[in-house]
Amino acid sequence: MIITFTEITQWLGLIWWPFVRLTGLFLIAPFFGDKAIPMRVKILFAFIFSLLLAPMIDTVPPFNPFSIEAIIFTIYQLIFGFLIGFAVMIFFTIFSIAGQAISMQMGLAMAIMNDPANGVSIAIIGRIMFITAMLLFLSIDGHLIVLLQLKNSFTHWPLDSMFPFTSIDYVLKMVSWMFATGLLVAAPAIVVMLLSNITFGLMNKAAPALNVFALGFPMTMLLGLFAMMASLTGIGDHYFELALELNRHLNYILRLPNGG
Repeated sequence: MIITFTEITQWLGLIWWPFVRLTGLFLIAPFFGDKAIPMRVKILFAFIFSLLLAPMIDTVPPFNPFSIEAIIFTIYQLIFGFLIGFAVMIFFTIFSIAGQAISMQMGLAMAIMNDPANGVSIAIIGRIMFITAMLLFLSIDGHLIVLLQLKNSFTHWPLDSMFPFTSIDYVLKMVSWMFATGLLVAAPAIVVMLLSNITFGLMNKAAPALNVFALGFPMTMLLGLFAMMASLTGIGDHYFELALELNRHLNYILRLPNGG
């Protein structure tokens, strides 16, 4: 049996193109791209998933490592994976923004810690909200939904697709949704903090001898923790709606015409 160079490049393409797109997702998406996961493990997962995806892909261009087209298509596949991963990262950043807004109102703006998932410093409340969002995401099989959307991307974004200009533009517009939704998530706690500050201001006006600063700071922190606890208690349904909204955004991104 003689194996030709064309057959070898076809077999390589069957594994290489899904592997590159999965690598793009695993490098940037939360949970998949967590810095606590070693790079070797990420590469291994991407290779295993690419083996599983290979039979589901209809048309696969051959991978010739000595051609310019292979380099261009490799960059495109990385960008496709980055787009899906960045959309998922925007979803989780909503809760980090909400936590940081709550921290500002509670007087904990300087209480920061290192975020190993993103490699940046983040407010403690923001980290708590981020971890809560991650656990809820796993509980509703959100990680499987993301992998399913990546599998669907091979249908809507074939391996020979052009540069995704319109999809990049839409993902960047999702940033406004991120900030607006983050403030909505933090709104109940922010309102409670605002009312407490107004109350302490009236107390200071009515009783100037009262040391409002000594009383206000711990009470503001306590009220903020209670408000955050109350918000997290009923967040389940709202979180599920946000997860569905993320899924709708991913569906829309995949169906946008590219290459224009």
